[in-house]
Parts: sequence; structure tokens; C-alpha cells
Amino acid sequence: MFKNFKVCVEKEIGMYITCLRTDRSGEFISNEFREFCRIHGIKRQLTTTYTPQQNGVTERKNKTIMNMVRSILVEKQLPKIFWAEAARWCVHVLSRCPTAAVPDKTLEEACSGVKPIAEYFRVFGCVAHVHIPDQHIIKLDNKSKRCILLGVSDESKAYRLFDPISKKSSSAQV
Repeated sequence: MFKNFKVCVEKEIGMYITCLRTDRSGEFISNEFREFCRIHGIKRQLTTTYTPQQNGVTERKNKTIMNMVRSILVEKQLPKIFWAEAARWCVHVLSRCPTAAVPDKTLEEACSGVKPIAEYFRVFGCVAHVHIPDQHIIKLDNKSKRCILLGVSDESKAYRLFDPISKKSSSAQV
């Protein structure tokens, strides 16, 4: 995952990752990861075991995101299996909100140079209806299917939806 993240971020912002601070989780201390960082000139900083305060900014942001996730899941009475989708949505919203870290800009604007819009925002976990094209129904069938909104798609200008009957995810036009 880090390899994909590195390529994506570096292309998007036009800068290289030069330093990475992580905890001592297994995925960050493997010989393969250590070698990858060495080859790519990434300086490693490992926090001391059981001291999240050494990575304070990250730990506080993670706590904020997970508190938001917990609140969303409880409010919408959604099962915990949707925690990752809720976390994606929270990060999406937070990156488009003002922050003290970047005065007079959102994080999205600071990275992309484009002021973000929020008109397409919807409430995570709300009921959403997906249109069923006439070619796929017979005369008196429903023209829509009831789903749960899980955020926005990274791949297209669409909402991410979950159909509780078929237990499948899909996308619908924004």
C-alpha cells in the first residue's frame, strides 16, 4: 500500500517523500520495507514503542477521524464493517474543510491549488435511490433501488452506494 501511496502522492504534488515517521508496527519494520525506503532515499524515523505522543500530530488526527467514524456508525446504526468507508468519507470531508495548519485554505486547496466545492456532499449512511434504466425493468417494476450512501468514488464522478439486499457496492452518478 505504501508503494502505491508514494507513487500517487509524488505525482500529484510534484515532490518526493524524503522522510517517514512511523510506529514500530510489523508492516513498517520489515526488511523489505526498510530496503524499499533505502533505495528510494526515504529517511526513516521510528517512534519508541508505546509512545504515541512521539507522533503527536498523526495520532491526534487518527483519533479525530476514528471519533468521527464511531459517531457516524452509531448515529446511522450501521454495522462496524462500514468503518473503512466511513473513515474514507471523514478524510474526504476534513481535507475540504478549513484548518489552522494552512491559513485561509483547505488542505485540498493547498495540495491541488483548486478551491474545493462541497455542494455534492451528502450525509454518510443516508438512504439513496439508484435509478434503474427502463431497459432493465418491466412495466410496473420499481424504477429505483434503495441503497445506503457510503461516500464518493475515487474512479468517477459518482457516489459510492451499498445495496443491503444484494450486499453489493456500486456507484451512481453525482
